[in-house]
Amino acid sequence: MQITVLGSGSGGNCTCIVTENTCVLVDLGFGWRSLNRRLQEVGLGDQHIDAVLLTHGHSDHTKGIASFRSHSAAPIFANPGTQGEVSAMETIDGKENFCSNSPFAIGDLGIEAFPVSHDAAEPVGFRFSAEGIDGALATDLGELSPPVAAKLRGCDWLILESNHDEQMLKIGPYPWDVKQRVLSRLGHLSNQDLSGFLTGDFDGQASHILLAHLSRQNNDPDIALEHASEALSRQFPGSAEDHRLHLTYQNKPSVVLDF
Repeated sequence: MQITVLGSGSGGNCTCIVTENTCVLVDLGFGWRSLNRRLQEVGLGDQHIDAVLLTHGHSDHTKGIASFRSHSAAPIFANPGTQGEVSAMETIDGKENFCSNSPFAIGDLGIEAFPVSHDAAEPVGFRFSAEGIDGALATDLGELSPPVAAKLRGCDWLILESNHDEQMLKIGPYPWDVKQRVLSRLGHLSNQDLSGFLTGDFDGQASHILLAHLSRQNNDPDIALEHASEALSRQFPGSAEDHRLHLTYQNKPSVVLDF
């Protein structure tokens, strides 16, 4: 299994997951040209895309749908809430439904969506399984609740939100109502929230953790890494090599994880 975050942030989001027989994208926040450039950069430019999965309906996760559908007939999987939230879904063929907590498969890739807390119609994260490897993606959520934490257990890799530093957000340029939204349980996970998970409900199995959806205004990559690294060191002293942290980026793909 190969995993790479092609881009993550308020400007656009897309993750690529490849197994021996299947390739899926999670979210379509980039147009066709940008998507293909990013796939080329990680050596996946010739990869056939079997399906697209949508986490929720916000534009930074869906604005590439129309461009993608003009070049590819791959089905787009979205739950009813997201389909109703995205106008581009109204006119395309090849729509597929899924329901939270009901496992399904695309090729040899097992998939389960799980509800998360965010200010969208029906937001979800995803858990994936193939070739004896399990992983999960949970971004755009205001809290890492016990049910969500349960879906992250037993994973070999995780893509988790580390959107903002709470102090940077509070003194930053956003209007107060936007700050309240980001900080709320329907907003985004902070560095501090993620650290709380890593020192609490994290079971320690994931050997690779990608920090996603970092705010360009209210976070700093070094600060995000420092918070997560210190949390892992406190919870698992002496085992730094067992849990590798990776950044994701808005303008380029992340490292490619290869299991």
